[in-house]
Amino acid sequence: MKQECKIGMIWFTWLGIPILSIGFGISQGWWAAAFILIVGVLGQIFYIRSFPQLSKFLGYGSVNDVTVESTQEFKSLPMVTLYTANVCPFCPIVKQRLINLQRDLKFELQEIDITFKPSLIKEKGFQSVPIIEIEGDYWVGNATSAQILSFIAKHNQ
Repeated sequence: MKQECKIGMIWFTWLGIPILSIGFGISQGWWAAAFILIVGVLGQIFYIRSFPQLSKFLGYGSVNDVTVESTQEFKSLPMVTLYTANVCPFCPIVKQRLINLQRDLKFELQEIDITFKPSLIKEKGFQSVPIIEIEGDYWVGNATSAQILSFIAKHNQ
């Protein structure tokens, strides 16, 4: 299974929990609605934080990093844009890898959360996140530090 989050599933999560909560609220009372909301939000937090340990069991395979030291001299580093979504478990993994590389390479990093603005990536022809964009070139899905470094090096001017 590709290590990325489809926009449809992100919206399903964002809409599913409130709809379920409203349904239980109507049939069981406000306490059931509050319970579903709290459990849903805490469940998402747990899922995102424990995803690296759960990914193999969920069919995504390992999300372990492959690090490398940059031996290349960079002249002018491009702007790196990371498109993320709030409930995507791969997005914080890729973001942390970019931040770690940014410390050494000193490139400018911009993060754009598309959770409530999916048109930002749909107009580029994409249906999932995370997306790393450099000068109109894109990497879609999870990436190791080595893959990200190689992607950045392609754009070394």
